[in-house]
Amino acid sequence: MVRMSDQEGNRDNPYSFDDYIFVKNNFNYYRDDEFFQALVKKYLPFNELEKIDLELQELSDIVSFRFKALADEATRLENRVKCTLIQHYDAYNHRIDKIKRCSETETLEREIFDLGLFDPKRNSPWSRFVKMFLLYQIGESGVMCPIACTHGAVELLQKYENELEPEAYNILTYLRDGIGGYKLGSQFVSEIQGGSDVPANLVEAVFEEEEGSDGVSNCWRLYGQKYFCSAMQSDYAVVTAKPKNVSSSTRVAAFVVPAWLPGNKEKEIRNSYTIDRLKQKLGTAELPTAEITYNGAVAYPVGPLEKGLADIVGIVLSLSRLHVALGMAAGLLKVTREAILYSQFRTAFGVPVSSFPLMINQINDINHNAMRSAAGAFKVYSEYIHFNEELISGIRELQKIEDLTERKRRFRLRELIMLQKIVVADDAPAIIRKAISFFGGHGIMEDFIDFPRLHRDSLIMELWEGPRNVLLAQIHRDFQRVAEWYSADDFIKDLLEGVDQKTIGNLTTEFSKIISHDTLLRNDEETLEICRDWERISNNLFHIYQDQALIELNYKGKPLKFSRLLRKFKKKPEEKEILVEL
Repeated sequence: MVRMSDQEGNRDNPYSFDDYIFVKNNFNYYRDDEFFQALVKKYLPFNELEKIDLELQELSDIVSFRFKALADEATRLENRVKCTLIQHYDAYNHRIDKIKRCSETETLEREIFDLGLFDPKRNSPWSRFVKMFLLYQIGESGVMCPIACTHGAVELLQKYENELEPEAYNILTYLRDGIGGYKLGSQFVSEIQGGSDVPANLVEAVFEEEEGSDGVSNCWRLYGQKYFCSAMQSDYAVVTAKPKNVSSSTRVAAFVVPAWLPGNKEKEIRNSYTIDRLKQKLGTAELPTAEITYNGAVAYPVGPLEKGLADIVGIVLSLSRLHVALGMAAGLLKVTREAILYSQFRTAFGVPVSSFPLMINQINDINHNAMRSAAGAFKVYSEYIHFNEELISGIRELQKIEDLTERKRRFRLRELIMLQKIVVADDAPAIIRKAISFFGGHGIMEDFIDFPRLHRDSLIMELWEGPRNVLLAQIHRDFQRVAEWYSADDFIKDLLEGVDQKTIGNLTTEFSKIISHDTLLRNDEETLEICRDWERISNNLFHIYQDQALIELNYKGKPLKFSRLLRKFKKKPEEKEILVEL
């Protein structure tokens, strides 16, 4: 090889990125990823494996090329403004609050929801999960956030399926079964005084017998403001509110609220609420997030009024936390793959930069972190599927389970969901930031790679559905509430089955010390030290869990190699059509 530094000057520099672009754009997210295939093979039931594998291959042919091209176009820097526009009035001074997004996002959203991911006639729990894992690799938050929110709405409504009012039951069929076309769900919980302190919600729910201007009588209506409302383009929202004039008026209830009453969507008449403004966010720019005001919106209760808080936190928010972790884990596989391939393509001083010792360490680091994040996501989700995708609303409901073994396993799932969200959300920005450095100056060019956008989005994920401090405090409280029947020592031993005893012993000692501390809310030196240890140990604990999941996978596939993939893709009889007509 002749190094460029040994050549004479050439005003027509022949250097090209074409081979890297060719490999990146021809990589099939499932067919060409042996690690993803190994995860599917390990976790899927044998009787479903062949069918789902074929479905994944077919879907991956679409996701890796058509969907990716749509997402790339929708999330280009110059297109983001199209994702954050709102038209408050039409030409005739009617309030419509119409959200305008770029057509690529709307097309992608329609085609992904048409997959019927939550429709039991079309998808099993496992096929739904692995398809979502595949879809998350395109990194389009404007579509995948509504997927997560719709999942939570479906699970909450299903819990009370036999008790719902007819209107609420119909909403379930629209979201889950696609009656009249698959609809989008969302969840509006946060208020201006704080998102995580749900009991402090002040939005009111009032049962009104008189007929309103919308022609509806004998119904619950909502009044007040919600401050962080993502997936504002949704058809239905799960909303928290405090019901007036009932015995539990100080407690939070859960309602499902249509964006439009029947027949009004076409007329652009919203269900007695206004979208006051769209948020200008650091990340997830293609996802409309808004402040809204309810002024008598028709709402349908979901479950007992006094159980709303437990249901929202235990089901809706828990599912969102699951999605945060699996979405980032899936995205990290893509980020790591593209960074490693670039390091093998790019040369410096006559050799690929991947051959330098400092780079070798960084490659191994991000690759290990991405693989263990994905393995951990599969392992945690397998526990969710083990319980038939049914989450327990809260500790009180959990303690009613007589079978102690099942009760403990369900408790582990509850804590795992929070731990995973905390740790993967902490890891992802650091891994993406390191991957950006592989590209040098190109790593910050938004028309070169999508890593800058993914990095911004990962920072949003750290805050979504509970920041680190809130969830760590919640986990600590949970362990104190179950101390009589599940000790911290036993939890660690059960959670880390298969891990060497020395590691378990050291971790158990530290973990038990933290959990036995009476409160994390007292401002003294001992508590401050405990909190510092808790932040460190929580990461360590879940990393060990992830590493064990990776060990159990026993993956022996070939490492990524740019030159091999380049030869493979160039041997294809026909180059894939990877772009859509935009």
